[in-house]
Parts: sequence; C-alpha cells; structure tokens
Amino acid sequence: MLFVNSSSAYTIERWKGYLKSRFIKIAPTTTHRYVAYTAMGGAVGSFLGFGEVIARKSLYSSGLAITMLTMLAPIASLSTLWWARLLVGRSQRNLILLVGTTGMAAMASGFFLTRIEHLLLIYLIFFSFVNGLYGQAENRILQQHISPNARGKTFGFGQAMAQGFGALVSASAGFYMDKVPAGYQHLFLASALLGLMSMAMLASIRTTTGTYEEREHLDRKFLLSPLLNMYRLLQKRPDFLRFEISFMLYGTAFMMVLPVVPLYLVDDLKFSYSQIGMARGMVTQLVMIAGVPFFGRIFDRTTPHRMAVFVFAALSIYPLALLAALPLDGVWRSAAVYFAYAWFGLSMSGLTVIWSLSSMRFSAGEDSGIFQSVHVAATSLRACYAPLLGFVVMHYFGKVTTLFAASGVWLLASASVYFMRRLDHKSGDYQSLRAKY
Repeated sequence: MLFVNSSSAYTIERWKGYLKSRFIKIAPTTTHRYVAYTAMGGAVGSFLGFGEVIARKSLYSSGLAITMLTMLAPIASLSTLWWARLLVGRSQRNLILLVGTTGMAAMASGFFLTRIEHLLLIYLIFFSFVNGLYGQAENRILQQHISPNARGKTFGFGQAMAQGFGALVSASAGFYMDKVPAGYQHLFLASALLGLMSMAMLASIRTTTGTYEEREHLDRKFLLSPLLNMYRLLQKRPDFLRFEISFMLYGTAFMMVLPVVPLYLVDDLKFSYSQIGMARGMVTQLVMIAGVPFFGRIFDRTTPHRMAVFVFAALSIYPLALLAALPLDGVWRSAAVYFAYAWFGLSMSGLTVIWSLSSMRFSAGEDSGIFQSVHVAATSLRACYAPLLGFVVMHYFGKVTTLFAASGVWLLASASVYFMRRLDHKSGDYQSLRAKY
C-alpha cells in the first residue's frame, strides 16, 4: 500500500491545479476553431477553383462542358434551402459529420479522375452536400457565439487565414500539376483529407438547436416548406427582396464570365497551370488576406447597400483589365493579368463580406440561416441562365464582347443597389441595418 503524506498530497493538488489552468488557457476557443476551419476550407476551395482549367487542359473538355461545370456548383447549392430547414430545432454536429464525410468521399474519388463526367459528379455531390450545409452551420456559429459588432472583424480574420492558405495551395498546386502528369488526381485525394480535418473542426463547435421554429419532420411538407418560407419572407421583407434583385444583376455578370475566363486564359493567353495558379489563386488571395479584414471592419460601421454600390462598380474594371493583357507579350502580359486579379481580389474582398454577412444584418433577431438560404437560392436561380448567356454571347460574338458585356452589367448592378435603397425609404419599407443587429 502506497503512503502519501499531506505535503505530497498538497503538491499533487497544486500541480493538478496548475495543469488545469494551463490547459484552459491553451484550449482552443470557438473563434480559434472557427478560424482553423475557414483556413483549411480555404485551401480546399482553392484547389476546387482549378476545376474548369483541369477540364480544359487535362480532360480536353469542350466550351459547353466547361459551361455546365460552372453552372453545376451554384445550382447544386440550391440544397441550402433544405439544409437550413433541417437544422432548425436540431443539433448540427451529427449532420456536419455525415454530410461532410459524404462530400469528402466524392472528392477523394478524384484520385481516379479521367473524364469530365466524373468531374461533374464530384462537383454535384460536393456542392449539394458540403456547400449546402456548411454555410448554414457557419452562419449559426457566428450568430450564436460572436457579438454583432465583432462579426465582421471575426469573419474577416477567418477569411484572411483562408486566403493565406488558399494562396499557398493555388501556387503549389499549379506548379505540381505542371510538373507531374495527372497530378490533379493526387491533389483531389489530398484535398479530401484536408477537408475531413476542416469538417472535424467545424463539428467541434457546439450550437444550440434554436427556438425560432418547431423542428420539421421529414415528410412531403418538408420538401415544399423551404420554397413557401422563401416566398413568405420575401413578401414580408420587400427591402430584402429589392436587395436580392440587385444582387441578381451582380451575379449575372459574375457567372457570365465563369465559362469565358478559363478559355481566355488557356486558349488566348496560353497560360500554364502554374501561371493560372499564381494569378487566379495566389495574387487574388494574397490581396484578400488584407482586403477581407479591412472590409469586415467597414461592414461593422456601414450598411450592405453602401458597400455594394462601390464593390459592384469596382468589379466592372476586372474584365477590362484582363482584356488589356491580350495585345501584350511575355512578362508584360503576365503583369497585366496579375494586376487584373489583384484588382479582382480587392473587389471580391468586399463582395465576400457582403455575401456572407448581409443576411445577418437583415435578419436582426430572427434566424439568419433562413435569410442566407434565400441568398444562396438566388445564386442557383441565376446559375440556370447566366453561364449559358455568357457561353452564347461568346459563341456568336467572341470572348472580348462577353467580357465587355459583363463589365456593363456590373455597373448596372451598382446603380440598381443605389436606386433600390432609395425606393426602400420612399415606400416606407426601410429597415435599420446598423451593426447593432
């Protein structure tokens, strides 16, 4: 039998207290875990951004197939309507684990990718499951754990980390795919493993089940209720409807260029994987590292409409800057493209903040997930026509005309936000959108 005197017992208790206090100090907080999740998710998203380029350079896909690929992700995100309803009254942890594992398994199958049909299937599963659910879960975490006046700052810091990791992945992946035959297959598997780690971090953050509405049962009503709720919300909040109309114009321009830019970079500018990775990935994301936190702080002090007017107008310069690279050669051509993507990164910094946080500002004390699901559903709607519109204009009038047209639509979106907000005030549908909400 061991004998422990009072002095030894006191010493043990002191050590236990010390270790406990140190553990509590170093244990990751919700903010730390949220930032780690966004950082790893940013790396995964950066590789997925190569999808259209892989389809063209390695799978030798047609322009129409690439257009279908650009349409697939946002259309699949329509599932967010049902994920938002499924989360109401339920713990999101088990759903994250189930859905995330399914999506990452689909991505891991890219290790065997050789055909465009397989790539389309990967994107369909990943964006229907992972993107559809994670956005709702992330909004709920920000709403429940972060104070209203600090959400923009917290979101901005998380996105800065995501862009930092994404920039590293974009540059590395581009060089790797240039050097290693079928290197994209290896990177699909690596991204799936990183995605599993990101999923585990997100699932570790506890949230309450919510008391906004009763839990919905998985029946026929469940299939129709998100659409009915979306209609009722837009009917009840005409100011939110008008904001979404302006956002629809922005998204139309954004999706018009999705099938055009990869073909322009590969076929017209003759860019390699590494050059595209540096431009679309590293340059854009390095700018966003500083840009998103900056715009996050601005968002905490202003309204979504004011930011959107300037951000949409700024985006109109991006396609024009890309076109300026065409008559140039060598290092000057690369420099022009890098400038275009640096400007794009700055503009998208503001857009990322507006896209992710404006729903919380509109929702005030209501469940922001429902507002955000409408926001995402609108993306799916415009994905049904905007990329095809860009493809048709490109087919009949060329890439240059398409890029000019997209620039014009972005300017129209900027003007629309301004006049829609004036209509809010004039009609009496004005809602305060200060940071206190």
